[in-house]
Amino acid sequence: MDTQKEPSYEYNTDLSNLDSLFFNTSNTSVSYDRVKTWLNNHNLYNKQIRNASKFLYNSNGIYRNVIDYMVSLPTLDRVVYGNSNDHSQLKLDKRTYGIALRKINDKNIVRDSLRKLSLYGTSFHYFESVAADNFPNTLSDYEVDSISEINDTKEFNCSVLPLPIDYCKIVGRKNSSYLVAFDVSYFDQFTSKGRSLKLKRWPKEFRQGYVEYKKDLNKRWLVLDNNKTVTVKGSADLEDQWGRPIGLAAFVDMVYDDYFVDTKRNILDDLNSTLIYQTLPEGEKKGVSSLTQKQQEQQHNSIKNALVSKGAVKGIKFFSLASGTKLDKLETNVDFLKVKGEDELIKRISTNLGFAGSALNGQDGNYSSQSTNIEMVSSQIFSWLEQISSEFNKVINANIIKNPKSYVEVYYLPLTHVNRKEKVQNMKDLYTSGRGSLTAWIAATGWNPDAYLALMEYEKEEGFDEKFPVHATSYTMSKNDKSVGRPEDDSSQNENTIKSKTNNSNGTPSGS
Repeated sequence: MDTQKEPSYEYNTDLSNLDSLFFNTSNTSVSYDRVKTWLNNHNLYNKQIRNASKFLYNSNGIYRNVIDYMVSLPTLDRVVYGNSNDHSQLKLDKRTYGIALRKINDKNIVRDSLRKLSLYGTSFHYFESVAADNFPNTLSDYEVDSISEINDTKEFNCSVLPLPIDYCKIVGRKNSSYLVAFDVSYFDQFTSKGRSLKLKRWPKEFRQGYVEYKKDLNKRWLVLDNNKTVTVKGSADLEDQWGRPIGLAAFVDMVYDDYFVDTKRNILDDLNSTLIYQTLPEGEKKGVSSLTQKQQEQQHNSIKNALVSKGAVKGIKFFSLASGTKLDKLETNVDFLKVKGEDELIKRISTNLGFAGSALNGQDGNYSSQSTNIEMVSSQIFSWLEQISSEFNKVINANIIKNPKSYVEVYYLPLTHVNRKEKVQNMKDLYTSGRGSLTAWIAATGWNPDAYLALMEYEKEEGFDEKFPVHATSYTMSKNDKSVGRPEDDSSQNENTIKSKTNNSNGTPSGS
């Protein structure tokens, strides 16, 4: 039996793509609920916290500026010192220590550590050194018959390798320094050829650990030599496995700020785009259009083409509509645009980050309050520098100096680009008072003391004082200096001149 299908008189376009107009389909890994969960245990959720911190660093200008300022704020001027009864050996060890710092480009490594401490809360580096043997293992007949002197200077190469933080863990403490384990399965992500090249570039300790791991897959955590690791942790207790990023307390506000601003932007996008809908004329039957499906389709396309071409083609455009057809557009509620909350959010975020808003944008506040805030931020940075310098002292003394009777240290001066002028004046006052250090004074100005003193020695050897005498000014002359000024005229017959010389009037003290 043939059945006649009831004709459809409704024509619509596909509405599946309209979801994006009404719902925010963007999905990030940072949300309020997640962040609040992470705050309960920063050790357990450290990977999620680090990923969120990196995302917010890229998306939030305040967070990024604060971290960048903290990294660049210290000048990292330093001095190398030590204690030993053997002064000549100490001098040689200090020189060797300075060479090691230059070879690892210590300022670059320190700033990398400061960035990771600010961004992730923890920093992992590995110190690698290769010392050259001054005396060869094999000798020629001539060398055997002759006497060779071993040079006291040490020839060595050293470098510092940043370790991937996702594959590192603090597993304990040894001699008050953090003991680190490294997950050697890190190398599994590389192809066979690429893995071989990667392993060749890494220190021997890691290559041996990976070989043992391949023999027994349960042994993937390699405990690294404590005398070769440079590990620093910030904003955490000694027993914590991970440090905290400086922005952790501000994560909720930063996520809310991102959502707040995006909401306003979406409203503006809606205002700049128009969504028009058509209501077809209703027929005798409720809910059914009086137009046939073909008529609906023709009318729909006519309206669509006219709207799409609006503004693109000059001239008159014309189309007709069936009686009863209605055209309307969805209106956007703009009341939310009147809500003022950005400034308050910025203040909350910057305060949670430890930076006063006035110190970031130069608005409001005063110089005194801004300077106080910078000093407090600097104190946090200097506490990290103490940890970093302590780790440098550990690895360089253990691998390069190797002298138990002479312990050499590096000290990064508490100088920033903000307080340098004040510190230079302090060092000058100490020196001119009779108990100050010339080295500290030089370092405070930003000069490397060794380079500056080397220039002074060179100028002394070349006789700069005799070749280039100091210009005679009121600052470099005494009152008895007769070598400059107008020459005396003993032959003058001027009556006043003769009287002045006779009475020694120029030598009489002034009454004022």
